[in-house]
Amino acid sequence: MQKTEEILKIIKARRNTKNFIDKEINDSQIETILESAIWAPNHRNTEPWRFFIIERHSKIREKIAEGIIDLQENTSQSQLNKSQKDKILEQIISSPSLIFVYSLVDSNDEITEENYGAVCCAIQNMQLTATTMGLGVGWSTGKITKINSLDQILGINEIPSKSTRNQRDSVEINESSRKFA
Repeated sequence: MQKTEEILKIIKARRNTKNFIDKEINDSQIETILESAIWAPNHRNTEPWRFFIIERHSKIREKIAEGIIDLQENTSQSQLNKSQKDKILEQIISSPSLIFVYSLVDSNDEITEENYGAVCCAIQNMQLTATTMGLGVGWSTGKITKINSLDQILGINEIPSKSTRNQRDSVEINESSRKFA
């Protein structure tokens, strides 16, 4: 009974946030969060998740911010002013860690749907684990995921798939994740 109460307490404490404190997240914490993700249930054992970890000082963050700015300007058909652009850049640059999670797509729609469900479970595991570490998580399927060139920014040849990015630019944590320093 005690374990059930502890798990329920963690589930209730989990929140989605966009406001983060200025706290470094170390590699061990990231690895633990990703380990919890890969234990999510996945029908047919497809393990359909792919993780892209963007460290705080990675130059890729500037490209992500530029992508959001381009998307917003194209969508609104008007130019953002310097203050609006700076706000977007600051939000991306200041986040302690960014982890992009992709779901594999299959030629079979049923498998694609199952994969998406499994990836959602993986993200929930990540959020629950982060909560136990005192870390906040912001799960978004919004603008940041709609960047036209996100596949190029992250070095993905086919969305979604494993990255074949040059090893000098990234370090493989395991076969389903890639880290950008």
